[in-house]
Amino acid sequence: MDSFYKRQSITEDGEIVKESVKKLYNPFKEGKGYNFKYKSLNVRSYLDIPLPECFTDSEVGKIYRLTRHIYSSTNMLAYRSDGRIYPLTKEDIRKIVVLHRNNFNPFWNKVLANKVIKPIVIDGMEYFCFNPLYFNSTQYMPLYLFIAFQDELKNHLPEWVIEKYLDMQDESKREKKAR
Repeated sequence: MDSFYKRQSITEDGEIVKESVKKLYNPFKEGKGYNFKYKSLNVRSYLDIPLPECFTDSEVGKIYRLTRHIYSSTNMLAYRSDGRIYPLTKEDIRKIVVLHRNNFNPFWNKVLANKVIKPIVIDGMEYFCFNPLYFNSTQYMPLYLFIAFQDELKNHLPEWVIEKYLDMQDESKREKKAR
């Protein structure tokens, strides 16, 4: 059963000057089923772009565990506190993947060397950001994400998209100079 709501614009005299009827979203579609967790945050991975084969099953599990700490739609390992977003530190990440310091560094260096995660600096703070080819929490890829992973993304994006991002990057540089 579909639900609707009526919206009216009424003058002070009570005269209806505009009326519209909108259909409300129904999360259950006949023949398809229920849209589970509609508008929830999610992280996508792509079946045709697997993680590099050099990772063991245990390491893949640790990487997956890290994806649970991507902040909102940023692709960054971060958390919110006191109304601000803070990056997870290497020590935070080590605790999440439950590795002793001696075992963490080889794992972390392998993740960085294979460009699954890269450090990026935003507003003077270093964030660790997931490569959107492997795990993506964004609907529209922000410029900082393209810039960080442009070498990896070039083989997967159309040329016109790459040009648009490069134009956005040039515009951003001009705006910073103007300030």
